[in-house]
Amino acid sequence: MVSLSRRYFFVAALNPTHALSSNEIQFDVVSPQPHIAANLSGADIVIIGTYFNKHTYSFVARPGIRSPQDLRGKKVGVLSVVGLNQIVVAATLRHWAMDDRSVTLVRTGGSRDRFAALQNGLIDATVLTGAFVERAKAAGLPVLLDLGDLEDAFPTVSMMTTRSFQSSKRFVVRSFLQGLGEAIYVFKDDPVLGKKTLSKWMRTQDTVLLDSAYKSYAPKISLPPYSQVAGIQLVVDDLANTRPDAKGKKAQEFVDEEILRELDKEGFFQRLQKTR
Repeated sequence: MVSLSRRYFFVAALNPTHALSSNEIQFDVVSPQPHIAANLSGADIVIIGTYFNKHTYSFVARPGIRSPQDLRGKKVGVLSVVGLNQIVVAATLRHWAMDDRSVTLVRTGGSRDRFAALQNGLIDATVLTGAFVERAKAAGLPVLLDLGDLEDAFPTVSMMTTRSFQSSKRFVVRSFLQGLGEAIYVFKDDPVLGKKTLSKWMRTQDTVLLDSAYKSYAPKISLPPYSQVAGIQLVVDDLANTRPDAKGKKAQEFVDEEILRELDKEGFFQRLQKTR
């Protein structure tokens, strides 16, 4: 069984796409949109798996907005008018059969800033995740939609490396996927340890918040962590709205899960369930 003490160094890179392409880091674990965009520009980056194939966001509004129709003409706060927040808002509007032009996207900052802006009435709605959704509920702000409940796939957290690193350091990539696979299994299988991990990530000791977050996240994590092609394609198609070189591209061009399939075929993920 692969040890969870496996030595990996996690660093915060100001530009992870550049850091990955230049081998300053060997893996990145994040929503793959910027890396797919870099790939279109000639980068050697490839998706080697996705362990969160569902949206983690919820669409939250200010008091007084009770239905999607109340949002027409209103301001929706996002981190950026392009990127993950924008994709989440577009998915929400599409679910409600509303045109993108029904609302105005406003750059409002990160989750903390958007939550504060919503509370202060500076925006009419926003997308939030994690502890901020629970705080919004506690503050009486209406949650109009939990996007994680939708059938739509979306690569919220994918694992990336470069094709050259995967080719030259195959054992390291394999080891990385084994360690990540074990961590996923333990998180899903051990609620106490899972909530302890969430406590550090969410920076809270509130048991109600942690229970709610764990019940929301754990069932949606994919094991084995295969990417859902439909979700990757959604990201590619969104990029095609602003990048002509993305038009006609297929999700499979940005994914190589050969090593993941190899581990699965060897029974690695099945053995995890027999060791606890």
